[in-house]
Amino acid sequence: MDMFTTTTNLDHLHPNIIQTHILPRLDGPSLSATSAASSYLKTLCSDDALWHQISQATWPSITHPRVADVISTFPSGYRSFFNDVFPTLITDVDPCNTRRFWSNPKLDCLCCNLDRSFHHTWPAQLISAVDIRYKNELIYSTVNFTQITSEFLSSAFCIFLNDESQEISRTIDLTVDEVAGADKPTLLHLKETLTLNWIIIDPIRKRACNLSSIKPVVSRQDWVTNETVLQYVTVLPGCEPNEIVKCKIQVVLGVGEKGVGLYVKEVMVKLEGLDCVSLKGVEFMVVVEKALMEENRVRRSVVSHEERLKSYMLFKKIKREKKVWEEKREKRRELVIYVKYVASVVTFFMCVFSLLIVNLICAGFL
Repeated sequence: MDMFTTTTNLDHLHPNIIQTHILPRLDGPSLSATSAASSYLKTLCSDDALWHQISQATWPSITHPRVADVISTFPSGYRSFFNDVFPTLITDVDPCNTRRFWSNPKLDCLCCNLDRSFHHTWPAQLISAVDIRYKNELIYSTVNFTQITSEFLSSAFCIFLNDESQEISRTIDLTVDEVAGADKPTLLHLKETLTLNWIIIDPIRKRACNLSSIKPVVSRQDWVTNETVLQYVTVLPGCEPNEIVKCKIQVVLGVGEKGVGLYVKEVMVKLEGLDCVSLKGVEFMVVVEKALMEENRVRRSVVSHEERLKSYMLFKKIKREKKVWEEKREKRRELVIYVKYVASVVTFFMCVFSLLIVNLICAGFL
């Protein structure tokens, strides 16, 4: 039997067969793993046409001609872009150092060296490529070009996309109560099935990153507006050492006529500190620059949603601790003010009493 047994490996296959019939069937992570298997496969997997196809299938918004032109300038084209965007941004948070940051009054502000940052060389515009999927079916896709002006840098940062901004928009096939909106099971369902990618592209540095947590970390029903709100949160290093901030992307879903169908009404991204105050545009630019270059404890890594959620829960825990610390500090401050007030009152009456004694002595009564 052995004389009829043959062994075939990839080296025996013609490269065109591998590149034409095998590699195009792989997704991005599989293609990356294949390229690491051998130098021969690495060469075959370096074809930018493969990464171009995979990237545009994963994030349809980047088919925009201006976005495609920018990606073509990346060091390795679409392969560089995919390696930048597919992994999640993970920040290694040290709670002890973070507590030291906000408990130090000298650092208890988001200064970001603003004077120096305003004179920094920023790109003329920042590109946002946004894709939302429901059960892996594309329901929303758009591209936004944000002009980096002095007004943008000095104002509270927010990129807002409404239902008129999208290039692709489809309704989510769900029926909800027309008055009450989405119930709890529907909210949990959306939390598992509605994924979002918000890609930031820097044309100057030729780098990109994904600001989204992919799946929502919060889903709730706004009973006032009858809208469903989902939040995607990524924790990032702040401007100062040991500072952390959260990048919050909020998706608002409107309800169709008679409660049939949900649609993306608006999408926005903001950057907030532990005190829930929105950061300015210049601070966003500093934070994103460090994230793009993986500086200040941030790194790209392919992780599960549970790992991303763990990072968000740690942020919430530190936020609660900061609030408790501030309440205690305020109580101590009030106590110090009260003690000083009592001491001043006691001192006043001691002085009055001393003057009274002196006058009585001078008058011969004592």
